[in-house]
Amino acid sequence: MLLFFLMALVALYTSRNMIFEQRTSANQYRSSQAFEAAEAGLNWALAQLNGGRIDGACLPTNALTQTSFRARYIDSIDAQGRMTLKTTTPAGAPAVLLPSCIFDPQVNAPNWRCHCPDAAAPTLPTITAAGQKPMFRVRLEYLPVLPGTPAVPSNVIRIVSAGCTRADPACLAENPSAPPGDAIAVVSALVTLRSSLSTVPGAALTVRGNVIGGAGLPGLGLTNLDPGTQGTTVLSGGTVTGNVVPASLPGTPPGESVGAGDTRLAGFTSGARMFGALFGMTPNLYRDQPGAARLSCTVSCNAAAVNDFAAQNPGKPIWVDGNVDINGPIGAAPIPGSLAASELAAGRPVLIVVTGNATLSGGTLFGALYSRSASWDRGAGSTSVSGALVAEGEFIGSGNQQIIYEPELLNELRARTGSFVRVPGGWKDF
Repeated sequence: MLLFFLMALVALYTSRNMIFEQRTSANQYRSSQAFEAAEAGLNWALAQLNGGRIDGACLPTNALTQTSFRARYIDSIDAQGRMTLKTTTPAGAPAVLLPSCIFDPQVNAPNWRCHCPDAAAPTLPTITAAGQKPMFRVRLEYLPVLPGTPAVPSNVIRIVSAGCTRADPACLAENPSAPPGDAIAVVSALVTLRSSLSTVPGAALTVRGNVIGGAGLPGLGLTNLDPGTQGTTVLSGGTVTGNVVPASLPGTPPGESVGAGDTRLAGFTSGARMFGALFGMTPNLYRDQPGAARLSCTVSCNAAAVNDFAAQNPGKPIWVDGNVDINGPIGAAPIPGSLAASELAAGRPVLIVVTGNATLSGGTLFGALYSRSASWDRGAGSTSVSGALVAEGEFIGSGNQQIIYEPELLNELRARTGSFVRVPGGWKDF
């Protein structure tokens, strides 16, 4: 009986250790699950900031009545890149605009079900499938400031993602006193908008090679009334010949606004070197950046196709593989105010990079167009461009185009067009 009693004590002690290990493992499992959900929310929000238009379920849509994730939660971006948020009050307190997702563990198609509210609290679907149903909730906020000091817009914002093991109001409120058996994890990262037009062109037309204006009348009209660029109409690494009609600042002789034989442009040994100087990255990296939209034009795309594609991808640079025929309107003059108002009213200039030839056959373009063609034949049409044109090679043609340098439009592209990226050292999981 004594031996039996001792064996029973040993068995109870062993069972106690096993129960303790099981509880520890379960806690670790729930903690890891909550952390991974929070991490998923962080990456999801960053990807959504670089996405196109979405519906209330955070899914891509072609409806122009919907806005992008960026416009839903960032109210405006000024010329200095400072962002005004919708998801926080001026004092930085959480508001109701909290995009959230819950995992649906159904056997046939497990997936995240999300809600991206634009004017109300998040409403997640009811998941009836058996299994774990972790969720995350995301908010954007200004950088922390001294206590009692109101938050101010900045070109850096913070994404805060809270993940939990099941849909619970405590998770939405980031309440550390989670219900028994649940776990909560909160991670954050600082992000900023990496502009896709890091250097604003300094002339209405910038060409690495020669500019050939053609012999027809009225010819290639170039206008720059911006004092900040000294009214420069043409910057060329080669010669400027043909019927080029510049118009510059009052009192400036037209010929003085033409900069032919620019040593800096002529010093670029390749188009890729010039591309990097203007955009701050290599062509392949620019094309593959998360905030860029890539349009394939195996034969040629007309203005309507490019304009529709740009409308589906507001705030993104458009990379065109192939040729473009600008035979109609592309883009629009920027509308002051919120990002959402600009997207809904189609008030958006566009930034286009064309790998082939861009024919200016008759239309209007609001924005900046960069051609990687070795010899850009602009065609014989009549096209009006408000913004700037840039060519890696030569710029030739016999059309009657008007290129008007618009610094405000170009600054709009520099401030609002690009990819959101993490700030080094800005990630936090504690």
